[in-house]
Amino acid sequence: MWQFSSRDAMLVPPIHSPPLLSPASMYADPWFIQAVRKRPADRNAQHLQYVFAHLHGMEALAQLRQPALRAICKTVRYERHDANDILYCRGELSTCWYILLAGSVFIDGSMFLPRSR
Repeated sequence: MWQFSSRDAMLVPPIHSPPLLSPASMYADPWFIQAVRKRPADRNAQHLQYVFAHLHGMEALAQLRQPALRAICKTVRYERHDANDILYCRGELSTCWYILLAGSVFIDGSMFLPRSR
C-alpha cells in the first residue's frame, strides 16, 4: 500500500514571474513545479525544457534516451495528496508511477522521503 503521510501545499506564479519558494522547491526547481502543474496540452516549449532539464538530472531516469525522456515530459503531471491518502494497494494494477517531491510516503510499512539533488 502506498500512503502519503504528509502533504505539500505550494503557490505557483504565472510563467513570467519569478518563482516563489515552496516546500517542494527544497527538492525541485520551482520552474519545474510550475511547468508540471500546467495541463500537458497547455505547456509550451519553455515549459517542456524546464521539465526535461529536471527529469534529465534524476538518477531514476538517467538511463533513458532523449526521445523517451522528452515523451515523458509531455505527459508528466503534478499531483498533491493529503496525509493518509492511499494511492494504490498491493495487487492492484498501477497505471503510473510517482516522483516524490516533498513529504513522505509509506510503502509496506517503510517510510520513504524525497531524494535531495
